Amino acid sequence: MNALEKSIAIARGEALAAHLLASAAIQAALAITSNREEVLARMSAFIDETLNMSGPARGDAHDELNTLMREAARVQAMQSLDAIERMFRNPPAKV
Repeated sequence: MNALEKSIAIARGEALAAHLLASAAIQAALAITSNREEVLARMSAFIDETLNMSGPARGDAHDELNTLMREAARVQAMQSLDAIERMFRNPPAKV
């Protein structure tokens, strides 16, 4: 593994840790909320609107790097919210 691969692995590990902690925090907050579906819907709308507003940094509509980053963030965020919603609708069986 070269230095670039190590740096990428560390950055991805840090991003994954942030994702896991945020997901756990959202689940904990939703566990004490009575209107989970509304909160999740508002979170989803916030994420979507924020990413839609954050257009290309340099005004270049074809800024592929920033577009890829925003769309990857959108996919990851929405998948996480969907997974959290499924967990509350169908909680795992207690052992």
